[in-house]
Amino acid sequence: MRISFFDKEKFTDPENIKKLHTIASFLVLALMAALFVYFFWPLAQPKADFYNELWGPAYLMLHGQSPYNTASLDPVLPAAWFPMAIGFFSPLGWLSENIALLVWFLICTLELFIIVSLSQGSSRAVHVTLIAALLAFSFPPTLYHFFLGQITLTVALCMILAAQSITKGNHWLAAFLIALGLSKPHLGILAVVGMSIHYLKQGGARTMITFYLRIASMIILLCLPLFFAYPDWIPDAIASMRSNSYWVYPSLFVLLQRNAGAFGVFIWGLVVVSALSLIYFLWKKLPPVNAMFWSLGLALLVTPYLGSWDFVLLLPILISAFSQADWKRKLFLVLSYLLAWYGMALIQSMEPSHNYYFWWVPPWFLASVAIVTPWKEYMNRQIKTS
Repeated sequence: MRISFFDKEKFTDPENIKKLHTIASFLVLALMAALFVYFFWPLAQPKADFYNELWGPAYLMLHGQSPYNTASLDPVLPAAWFPMAIGFFSPLGWLSENIALLVWFLICTLELFIIVSLSQGSSRAVHVTLIAALLAFSFPPTLYHFFLGQITLTVALCMILAAQSITKGNHWLAAFLIALGLSKPHLGILAVVGMSIHYLKQGGARTMITFYLRIASMIILLCLPLFFAYPDWIPDAIASMRSNSYWVYPSLFVLLQRNAGAFGVFIWGLVVVSALSLIYFLWKKLPPVNAMFWSLGLALLVTPYLGSWDFVLLLPILISAFSQADWKRKLFLVLSYLLAWYGMALIQSMEPSHNYYFWWVPPWFLASVAIVTPWKEYMNRQIKTS
């Protein structure tokens, strides 16, 4: 009797093959994340946005001082992130700035790992994961995000997980995640609009209002540490946000206003209306998570206030479209990515270079994704359900 250690049926079973692909994909993604930390940790800069917006306020709050009166820490800019972030991440204030910066770098790396994984959906082929990871970890806005110690990846992940939570009926968890994601509210506004449409569709106005009340409750909960530490923080928060310096943002609003005045603002208004119409359509026809990917990307077209580091909101829709596309569309997206990467690198090397010059990046990637998106399938679904 011969004993075989190779079970052919076991290794040819589709379910087992799928599991092996999933495990291999996670390993590839984990390796990419580890290499990113190893090579790019020196990118993280002390006394940048993380110091100004999060560590400094948390440090002051934990020492019984106003978290929004950061003058004693000699910041480059006043604190402008909303208090939910300070309340949730306040334990970072117990650490020294350098240790907290390393912890934040690792947190953001983990967030990017999860975003790439969730954005892939069911497409777990190893080569797809490898390319998707390369797209995400080498994206110039990603590098800039880590350089400054920004929080936009947290916003993106919170909104994606919130969309997952409402699908599973975890409405309080969704409200908590949305409240934290609204630490930069201008980036999450279309996400909230989309989820409002979802709740309105599910249970009418009453269900939607309950959704808002849950979010308001979670915002209060996240702000409680600030009230306990320094009850009079609100006037300082308002003053700090008002004193935040203006610079020329890389947004369509700034571009159109600077070049076309009032008519440019009118054109931007049409863009906003078009984006809201598309959000309404997508949240009616797509699963919440897929609709959320679009909501995050489209927010970059409508918000007047943003930096190029906020363009990491494009990663979920880009990776989702890449993972689901056939090989021709995958090739198209990779070529589009490489052209944009070259364009961004060229601008960065200019003298002088300015963040404003990157305004074209969101329209470029959203247009690229729109070209490979099966809109006909969505329209057919609408016809069948009408």
